[in-house]
Amino acid sequence: MTVLSAALLATVALTGPASATALPTVPPRAVDISDIRGYPRQSTLPLWPDNPADASIPIGVLPYDEIAPKLNALQRASDRVSARVAGRSAGGYDLYAVTVTAPESRTEARQQETWKRLIEDEPARAQRDRKLLAGYKTPLFVNANIHGNEWEGTDAALRVIEDLATNRSPEVAALLRRNRLVFNITSNPDGRVAGTRANAAGYDLNRDLTIVAQPETNLIRDLIIDTKPIITLDLHGYVNPTLLHPSTPPHNVNNEYDLYIKHGLPNALAIEEGLRGLGYAETQRARIPFRDDEPGVWDDFPPIYVPSFAMLQSSIPYTIEAPLNPRGSTLTPAERVRRSGINTDVHEVAIRTSLRYIQDHRAEVLHDQAEVYRRGLAGEPLRDIPDGYVPGWGPEDNYNTTFPRSYVIPTGTGQRSEPAAARLVDLLIGSGGRVWRAKKAFTAGGKSYRAGSYVVDMHQPKRGLVNSLLEPGADITDRVGDLYAGPAAWSQGLTWGATVDVLWNTLPGVHLERTYDGRAEGTLPAGRSDLRLDLRDAADLLAVNSLLAKGVAVYRLEDGSVVVPGTPANRKLAGAEVKARAVSFEPAPRGWRGTPLDRVVVGYIGTVEERDTLADLGFEARAVTAATLAGTLTEDVDVLLVADNVDLANLTAENRAALEGFLARGGGVVGLGTAGASFSNAAALLTVTATAAASLASGVANIVNNGGPVTTSAIPHTFISQPVWFTHLGANVEVEQSYAADPLLSGWWATDGANGQAAAANQASIVRGVSVAGNGVVLFGTDPTFRLHPKGLQSQLGRAVLWATRR
Repeated sequence: MTVLSAALLATVALTGPASATALPTVPPRAVDISDIRGYPRQSTLPLWPDNPADASIPIGVLPYDEIAPKLNALQRASDRVSARVAGRSAGGYDLYAVTVTAPESRTEARQQETWKRLIEDEPARAQRDRKLLAGYKTPLFVNANIHGNEWEGTDAALRVIEDLATNRSPEVAALLRRNRLVFNITSNPDGRVAGTRANAAGYDLNRDLTIVAQPETNLIRDLIIDTKPIITLDLHGYVNPTLLHPSTPPHNVNNEYDLYIKHGLPNALAIEEGLRGLGYAETQRARIPFRDDEPGVWDDFPPIYVPSFAMLQSSIPYTIEAPLNPRGSTLTPAERVRRSGINTDVHEVAIRTSLRYIQDHRAEVLHDQAEVYRRGLAGEPLRDIPDGYVPGWGPEDNYNTTFPRSYVIPTGTGQRSEPAAARLVDLLIGSGGRVWRAKKAFTAGGKSYRAGSYVVDMHQPKRGLVNSLLEPGADITDRVGDLYAGPAAWSQGLTWGATVDVLWNTLPGVHLERTYDGRAEGTLPAGRSDLRLDLRDAADLLAVNSLLAKGVAVYRLEDGSVVVPGTPANRKLAGAEVKARAVSFEPAPRGWRGTPLDRVVVGYIGTVEERDTLADLGFEARAVTAATLAGTLTEDVDVLLVADNVDLANLTAENRAALEGFLARGGGVVGLGTAGASFSNAAALLTVTATAAASLASGVANIVNNGGPVTTSAIPHTFISQPVWFTHLGANVEVEQSYAADPLLSGWWATDGANGQAAAANQASIVRGVSVAGNGVVLFGTDPTFRLHPKGLQSQLGRAVLWATRR
């Protein structure tokens, strides 16, 4: 697997969502100290053509094409400013990272890097290092404009940069000798230009920090990890009055929350005081959810947000929601500019106040950042935080977990999917965690593991981050009646398709070597046998679709696996897939019989999530709507994936004829949620009653796989977001998967009522059948496409598509 250094990221164009095998960029071994350069590190940023249609212009903020010229001018004017193109957005725009600090010689920069590493690697020593405490430049990170139509954070950042670059006062000079400020100037230029919340790929970037499916979030993650900021500011709009963290419960159970809230609340109060000083009627008070809201209204529970992720990196994070919405056709041009001006002032106050807080509490915030890492390395339990620890802290705020001693991610026969294991390891390392590989075979917890298996020693600096990704999660149903947004549990350890074993009290007694990337090795059996491939991961589906595209004969067996005849030419092509995707073929069973497959084209009625999941599986996907059935549901479309509601009763005659023609020629249907079930019923395919839980219900569910072409070899848990279950099944409907008697493992889902867990217990979560007319149909009550998160469910969707083409 290719490993890109931070330096290379400055020149690599990142142009779209990561595919199933294009795993997130992971950091290499630490850059050699001798390679560290001093500051400034200036570059001439490429210019973009003037764009009169930029949605920033009517708001009165800086259009995207004027950002590079401004940064270039500031670099020419000041040796305190270093700007670079640090990546590319999904839409192809440059992403700008800017560092502001006093000039440093190479020797000084190397010393800063040495101290920064010491804080994480030897935190107890760092806490006592007088030279470090006196000379370390404390970092502040500002992430601006992650939602494209929340513009003003960019302008506030540029205003602060310009002042620090040009202000020659002794106070500013001293400030920059003591600090580094790092700015992600516009983390969503696609949305800034278009006036949209999402990026050009259609994703809300502030929901992507644990998946890192988008290039923009890849950069945000890397900047946080590399900068190691004391305070992180994520600049948003629009909530009136200004909203700023800290948040309501539920709190992520893996955080050293005592070390956060002791600083998070006082600095929030200081920002509020600074806002009053602006003198605007609209800024005379702030909304601090921890102080002002009921539990669940604005929580920091899932690590999908920039601040929640940053807290797991030992930063003191804030979402800052500026108060005045400048959008809307009812506002005059002057009012838009007035509002955006106030919002810019609000964000500037947040930046300057936070910088001042770091200076006023320097010794304590440095000690506490290192203390997070020290506790992790020492394996100390999370602290019980007493009521009244800070004003407003009570029993409702106490969320914690117990850390295991280690995790093992097996390789070889003990591993369900080698590509899934490598993907998970890359996520852990890329997110700042540490992973080791066993140099020899070993036994632990009553199981034998081969050499090369991954071991995650939980005595490590960022154990909270690692555990947040690997542990099952917590059932918070009885603790909170609301959440700002799901998911209420995520667990890449359970939902990404890899086998992950927990060792509660043991670190394997084998020599371990730290690894810096996940490595997967596939297999191709020797001899002349036909080749069977069990479809356990998106990588397996990619291999199948790649072979089909090359004209290889592929057959689907009744259990959903596939067989490739073992001709010399086929074996050569299969070997290439083993090398490219680490898939594992085995000898096909003797006397096998299968259904021949052909290249599959999928029309989808849904969102970018369906589009990109199908792409990750290697299917050709075409967007379809009720209004475009006639133009897109052409003869070569084999399967229709239905994830959004379609009103079949009100189709035009032309579109109805197209749908009827598709079904008449045996087109398959895969449906997601209540939308898929409604389509199936209305089109007289399969008869089911679909019931959905409340919209808030989400997390990791316990399920029972009954086997069959969709769920043979499926993972033993599933991911849910507003789970659906199927009852009153028609005569031709078979149950492939059901919710367990106790459906919720972790997350939030009301226990009782018509939409609660009790109603879903033992009911079908995936069904399939053949319609009277011969259409293959599969219906999912789980969510295999949610924000590209549930990697372990993607193969189930791919298998369903292949089965639905059976006619």
